[in-house]
Amino acid sequence: MADGPSTGRETGTGQEAPRPPNADEFEARPEFERFKEVMRQLLAVPKSELDRKVGQAKKCSPRAGNPNAPGRKKQQA
Repeated sequence: MADGPSTGRETGTGQEAPRPPNADEFEARPEFERFKEVMRQLLAVPKSELDRKVGQAKKCSPRAGNPNAPGRKKQQA
């Protein structure tokens, strides 16, 4: 069967797959530390700038003033 099409049922090398890391082991990896560092820099936005952007987004929102827009809570009567 070596020259036939692959069925995806071939046996492996007989070695057990490595155990996936638990949360503590994963967070201790250097690549995750780098990810956290980059995300802290990316998400470090001054509050004044964030407030300005939120206010601008609310004004420009196509859902502003439309109580039937998607994502709005239904009014209880």
